[in-house]
Amino acid sequence: MRALTHCAAEVSKGQTGVSARKPQYRIIFEHQMPNKREIFFHEDDYCQQQLLPREAAGYSEAELKAIDDFANSHRAPGGMAWTAIYMRKSAPVEFNALKLLKEDFAAIVAKYLPAYDVVYTGYSSHRELCKRTSAWGTSPQCAVFADWHDDGMVANVWTEFFDRSDYVCEAQEETFASMLRSKLESIAGNS
Repeated sequence: MRALTHCAAEVSKGQTGVSARKPQYRIIFEHQMPNKREIFFHEDDYCQQQLLPREAAGYSEAELKAIDDFANSHRAPGGMAWTAIYMRKSAPVEFNALKLLKEDFAAIVAKYLPAYDVVYTGYSSHRELCKRTSAWGTSPQCAVFADWHDDGMVANVWTEFFDRSDYVCEAQEETFASMLRSKLESIAGNS
């Protein structure tokens, strides 16, 4: 879908000494409409700061320790890189086990964080529109993302909490976590 917008541009006085307005037209594609909030996440950041059900807490703690131990034992001389790559194990329980509809999740998060209109992913100079992903946040470095399956069930939830203002992100992360916890407990109580 595209929209044709009309812009008037002032034409400077020419040899005739007369000013005139010359109409200009430009095509704007729907996902590039002015005033839309856009966010980009690098494809390598997908689910790196992932939210998991409480049943995966033991896995998360053990995996974080294993990653830290691996990083420390494989640090390159000079400390600027690593000598090997750690492949994270799959979680025993993923977010999609909660069977939460994207609309319900969006309603919860939108109370606390403003929604982005468009989400992109990619790498380097390549960008592509994410058709089944939404995001909410205060900045591209402080956001919550969710993607979903064809049936509308949320598949994954992950964050980008890289804001230089750590206290802002900690506050938002805790607010979001406590709000989500409450909602999930009420859903569990109704089942």
